[in-house]
Amino acid sequence: MSTYLISDIHGHNKTFRKALKKVALKKTDTLIILGDIIDRGPDSKGVLDTIFLLKDHGFDVKCLKGNHEQLFIDSFDDTYSKVSWIRNGGNLTLQSFLTSDIEGIPKKYIDFIKTFEDYILIENYILVHAGIDMTKKDPLEDKHSLFWLRDWQSVYDKVWLGDRTVIHGHTPMPETEIVQQFDSEVSNVICIDAGIYLLKEKGYGKLCIMNLDRKTLDFQNKLEK
Repeated sequence: MSTYLISDIHGHNKTFRKALKKVALKKTDTLIILGDIIDRGPDSKGVLDTIFLLKDHGFDVKCLKGNHEQLFIDSFDDTYSKVSWIRNGGNLTLQSFLTSDIEGIPKKYIDFIKTFEDYILIENYILVHAGIDMTKKDPLEDKHSLFWLRDWQSVYDKVWLGDRTVIHGHTPMPETEIVQQFDSEVSNVICIDAGIYLLKEKGYGKLCIMNLDRKTLDFQNKLEK
């Protein structure tokens, strides 16, 4: 029984499925996806269908909401959000659903994305998509930071965090830096976004999957052309 974490799949279904095979995901395991399942890649619908398939076959899969999912949800009520979503890879999500308008996406997928959690607490870990503004009165209620934060140093509070560790995605890092922060004895903020859509930049273009129980990392190179 293991807990696996993966983040920022961004519509790369072939790579996602290969990563799950690499770690031999079992029904006794838990898979937690730290947001940004959709957009930027060629098959957001396929990623969602893979998650549906896993859940239908009894796998325990939990999903966090990332900034791309939040933009997607906001797009139904706000024109600015819709334009921003499309410009940030939402156009490829529409293509994967064979539609030119967000209203053409089946309700099943919309309702599912709306169920994504803002954060997950598990043992001494806080799992979020982007970050936590620890200077706020109630940091875990600051949704903007949970979905969008990148500048950690200015909002880090050792007293608030205590002996807990934050694991997040959102800010792409090359494999070597992910491994370095993971191996550090003093690091209690760990990013596992290996920049799947940044294939032309050295060390990126991968999915990172973390075994939370064994404290191990696996990397799967991008398979999509």
